[in-house]
Amino acid sequence: MMWRCVCQSVEWFMGLFGYKRNDGFARCIWRLFATSAAFITTVVAIALLCFLVSEGKSEYRKRFHTCDDECCWAVSHVTGDIYFHNHYNGKGYVFNMRTGEKLLKNLEWIAEPNGKDSLVCFSNGEKRGYFSKNTGKVVIEPKYSHAWIFSEGLAGVVEDGFVKFIDGTGKVVIDNRMSYASDADSYVFHCGYCVIGSEADDDHYGMMDRNGNLVMQTEYDEIRLYEDQKVWRVRRGQEMAVLDCELKPIIPFMECFIYISEGTIDLTMPDHTMRKCDMQGTLIHDFYIASVRTLEYEKDEILYRTRTHDDNGDEYAVPFVESYHPQATARLRAYVAGDSYEGLMTAEGRVVTMPLYKDIVALDHDLYLCEVTNGDKVVVNGKGEIVK
Repeated sequence: MMWRCVCQSVEWFMGLFGYKRNDGFARCIWRLFATSAAFITTVVAIALLCFLVSEGKSEYRKRFHTCDDECCWAVSHVTGDIYFHNHYNGKGYVFNMRTGEKLLKNLEWIAEPNGKDSLVCFSNGEKRGYFSKNTGKVVIEPKYSHAWIFSEGLAGVVEDGFVKFIDGTGKVVIDNRMSYASDADSYVFHCGYCVIGSEADDDHYGMMDRNGNLVMQTEYDEIRLYEDQKVWRVRRGQEMAVLDCELKPIIPFMECFIYISEGTIDLTMPDHTMRKCDMQGTLIHDFYIASVRTLEYEKDEILYRTRTHDDNGDEYAVPFVESYHPQATARLRAYVAGDSYEGLMTAEGRVVTMPLYKDIVALDHDLYLCEVTNGDKVVVNGKGEIVK
């Protein structure tokens, strides 16, 4: 249909100049046009096919390139034709698949950079250095006892017993005489900031910017980045907060436990109630629960069940009689909130008690045995009142 439209359009255009389809010259022009169009279409189709085959081969090499060496336990794609072959015995190497050349040998591991950085950290078993992921060639010689990946143009290294930060040429750009803390967040920059450890102990952390300035004192028990959400969760004692990439508070410090997942911020408060906020800190729900379960109790009446057949279907000479109490459903439900604490609610969803109890068991239609703490229990009626 499209080809017919094109032909009709060309025929109309040529008719403006007096050409007729039954004219000999016109027929010659049509043949030339058809031949040229067929040739151009063929060239375009061949070029497109070559491109698709090339891309398919490239993708296949990236996904299924393997190592024939029996000591090689994993192959990872770095970029382009550059791969890393990881060996059990620490004899790994960087390999150019196109040329077949081993560019770097005797490597224990590599660690690729974040974002747009192009230098890959590697270890030869004794020291650490960096090579270009584009060429596979060493850019910064392995001379550091500890070194971390490049992030936002900088990499942390340990030199002369202190943590320093270098640029892509190996030049030291930040040197605060900072001691190495093994529990710090790998000295990697995110959103322009890096988590650093306390000089006094390994249990407290702070934040440094890309100029080496301390922007948060090393007084916090935890500083964690949720990279997919670009927010920081910070804990100090029993208080927690959520900060944005610029360290501005989304959720201010308060006594609670914060969990971030799937684009929301969940807060478990000291009374075990749960709240939900969006990633801007706006309250969505001030009271929500994890689940609800029905409560069953044994009725006073006793029923008898007679079994006259065994598991094989054979009849018993003497019938076996078994007694049991039938089960019934209590009026209230148990709902589960923060820290797995439970409360009582009606079937319509009206809250009767706050989530005060570790466990709830129904005793009767509207009477409940509730565990407070350490195994201590109280009896609660259908109004949420403790029965004394």
